Amino acid sequence: MNSLFNLIVDDYQILDGENRPVEDTFSQSLIWLDNPGCLLQPGSFDLPAELRTHAVMKPGLYMTIVLEGTGESFADDGPEKVRYTQNHLLAMAIREPTPCSGAAPRGPIRAVGVGFPRASIAALGLEQAFVDLFRATERPVVAFSVQVPPRIQAIAAEILSPSLDGQAARLLMSAQATEILARGIFALRHNLELSNPVDHKRARLQAAKDMMDADLRYPWSIAELARRAGSSRRSFNLRFRAAYGVSAIDYLRARRLEVAREALVYQNMTVTEAADLVGYTNPANFATAFRKHFGAVPSLYRSQPLS
Repeated sequence: MNSLFNLIVDDYQILDGENRPVEDTFSQSLIWLDNPGCLLQPGSFDLPAELRTHAVMKPGLYMTIVLEGTGESFADDGPEKVRYTQNHLLAMAIREPTPCSGAAPRGPIRAVGVGFPRASIAALGLEQAFVDLFRATERPVVAFSVQVPPRIQAIAAEILSPSLDGQAARLLMSAQATEILARGIFALRHNLELSNPVDHKRARLQAAKDMMDADLRYPWSIAELARRAGSSRRSFNLRFRAAYGVSAIDYLRARRLEVAREALVYQNMTVTEAADLVGYTNPANFATAFRKHFGAVPSLYRSQPLS
């Protein structure tokens, strides 16, 4: 085993279908980055389907940006099993040593993995954001599988196809890993159900919000969202504003425009493509809403870094 793995795991093994240890070639691509203090593992893998991994994971946040491939990972003693497909962010937040296993990807996989020990997260000033991931559970591990935000997807693609080498490449990877952590931890917190599980009204409200986030192209109406949340339109509007600080329609409009802006900047989409991505059938209406929200026309954001 690559000794760098000892920074994030104990008792790491790769086992075959009969639980026999096999040679580890999986961890050979690991890179340790002193700043921000994390392990980075870029690569394309094609492992035999019967293989699985087992390790005791140390406290920290472990994220895999999957660009191609499918698979699953889980904590051995609990329900935290997550399956992933292409363009998904797989993450496990662990606050005390926890036995975990993973099934080999089903077929080839292109992915970038980052592992941040908890000490590194604290040193970067994100300890509270990490702790917030556990607000809804007493368990030592929380697992996630969410769609990759556009910027994180773009970073992963850059890491897998580097344009620099030597020290310049390491400096760039350090910046990229830091950005993955910053964007990733807040994307996870945004998608986490933080409400009390016995608060069914709040859970339904969160579910309606999650539905909007999951399908920004769909022509959501207040009537449909209220129906799915099990309340009247008036009650839904009042509770949504009380919970999130804005009306549901204003929230949906802002999310659509923010996702469209990221697509323009990081995926180099045309204005028409970005408009279609978030449900605008009329590019002129999209441009008007975009300019009103951001103070500039969408064409100015193409291939321009966000400040």
